[in-house]
Amino acid sequence: MNFLDDFISGVSGGGDYPAAVVESKVTRLKFSTSAGDFTVEVDRALSPSGVDRLLDLVSSGFFDNQILYRVIPGFLVQMGVAADPKVHAQWDQADKRLPDEPNRAPFRRGTLSFAGSGPNSRTCHMFIALEPHGRRLGKAAHEAALGRVDDAGLEVLDNIVSRFEATGYPDVTGLQGALVEQGNGAAAAYPGLDYIVRVEEERLQ
Repeated sequence: MNFLDDFISGVSGGGDYPAAVVESKVTRLKFSTSAGDFTVEVDRALSPSGVDRLLDLVSSGFFDNQILYRVIPGFLVQMGVAADPKVHAQWDQADKRLPDEPNRAPFRRGTLSFAGSGPNSRTCHMFIALEPHGRRLGKAAHEAALGRVDDAGLEVLDNIVSRFEATGYPDVTGLQGALVEQGNGAAAAYPGLDYIVRVEEERLQ
């Protein structure tokens, strides 16, 4: 059983999803964060263009010191604004937008996807779905599962949520625009936000 089959079969009542158009190719990505480390397994069969872009972002160091600026308990954790505005501008522009791909797997706790603002809007903004409300995701044109946080890493997701709740901060989704323009300094009023230290590719054993 390949990764795509396992991803879908792991959910009861998985439903009907479009068949893969490329062979399964799994890559493990280690996310080192201020709240602990977790690994995401992505499969090119789920979203060929999306996974290719993600790997390009990782190899470029795009995620280094990146703030997890949007944490909505029970829904999602969002990332994708580079610490340096100049780095962000290299990726978040019209000619970098990816065409939409069909979603090929149900969303569940730990599912990784690009975020967007409408059709064909994927660039570098991403989120990880949480339960229970994250299961509603995967229906917008720009939402396609790339893979999932492995089981061992789900505890770190819970830790990120718990640490955010402990800060008492309100929903700071509106911080995104300022981060794009000013970089991490725009979050100076929210020192308790967790962040990604780096993302590195792991070799499969």
